[in-house]
Amino acid sequence: MSLRQMLFTACLVLFVSAVGYWSYTADNPQEIIKPLNSVADKAPDFFTRNTKMREYGPNGRLESTLDSVEISHFPHNGVTLLTEPDMWSYQEDDILPWHSTAKNGRILPDGETVELIKDVVMIQVAPDGSAEQRIDTDFLTVYSGQDFADTDAPARLTNATSVVNTVGMRAFYKRDFIQLKSKVRSIHESR
Repeated sequence: MSLRQMLFTACLVLFVSAVGYWSYTADNPQEIIKPLNSVADKAPDFFTRNTKMREYGPNGRLESTLDSVEISHFPHNGVTLLTEPDMWSYQEDDILPWHSTAKNGRILPDGETVELIKDVVMIQVAPDGSAEQRIDTDFLTVYSGQDFADTDAPARLTNATSVVNTVGMRAFYKRDFIQLKSKVRSIHESR
C-alpha cells in the first residue's frame, strides 16, 4: 500500500466518523446538553443573608431560634447550608436554655435535624447569663424534634468544677442529662 492510498484511507475514515457523530448528535441533542443541565440542577434555588428564624410550640411558647449569616437551599438533595449558625433551644421554665454556635452547618431534608460543623460550642446558659456548662466539639447533630444533640467526635465538657474529655456524647435537653459514649477522661475539683 502506497503512502497516497494510506492517506486517502485515513481521510475517508475521518470523514465517515465525523458524519456519524454529526448524525448521532442531530438525532439526540439532549445527550450533549445533559451535562450542562446537571450542573445547573445543583445550584441553590434560594439564599438569604442575616436570617433569623423562630419556632414556636403549640401553646405559643418560643421553643428555638436559629440565626445565620447566610442560608442556601439546594433542591437536588433538600439540604440547606448555614454559615455561622447561632441556635438557642428553650425548654420548660425549670430547665436552662442551650446556646449553640459553629462556623458552618446544614439543615437536613427532614427540616428537624441540624448538623453543626467546625468549632462547635454548645453552652447551657444560667439565669444570670453565665455559662453553666460548655461543650466544645467539631461536629454535632441537633435533633430539634426529639430535643437532644449527638456527636461521635471528640468533645470537651467544662463547668465550674470539672473538665471532661470524651469521644462521643449525647445531650438530652428536656431531661437535663448528658450521656458520654467512650474514652472518658475527667478532672474534678471540689470547691
